[in-house]
Amino acid sequence: MKKEIKRISLMTAIFLTVALASFAVEAGVIRINGTIAGTESGAPFPNPAEGVYVNGSVTSSDTALGPFTLFYSLPVDFAFAFTPPGNPGAGRLVVGDPANGDSILVCFLGINSGTCANGDLRHVDPWTIIGGTGRYAGARGSFTTDQCSNFNTGETSGTISGTIVVRGR
Repeated sequence: MKKEIKRISLMTAIFLTVALASFAVEAGVIRINGTIAGTESGAPFPNPAEGVYVNGSVTSSDTALGPFTLFYSLPVDFAFAFTPPGNPGAGRLVVGDPANGDSILVCFLGINSGTCANGDLRHVDPWTIIGGTGRYAGARGSFTTDQCSNFNTGETSGTISGTIVVRGR
């Protein structure tokens, strides 16, 4: 009888370990630390001297999140040294194959700008994760992109770091 109880307890422990480990892969905190590279383009405000609307996309394949593309759009108001308070940008981080429906929805509330060593525009952008779709439904968290952008060529590159909190299934 004691051997049967031990055997059942051992089997139960193995089952629970496998079940909880599988759940832990789907739920928890995913760290994002890696490099990004892509393109940006601008469309001028009605008065071009006031600013531009920036549309961009950057990709990364070297984070714990796996391959992703971040698509974004935001106003750049020259009078406010870029994004004015109260005028957020929006973005969508598509993870893996776009057809699978896994994406993370983000918003952007400000920009810290400067100059990169090569003379390109440096912008350090804080992003807030406000939800998601597919396996990232209900995601929360934040990340920061630190990029150098060349307005003449449209090229941008830099780093991304932060965390995504996923709730699991």
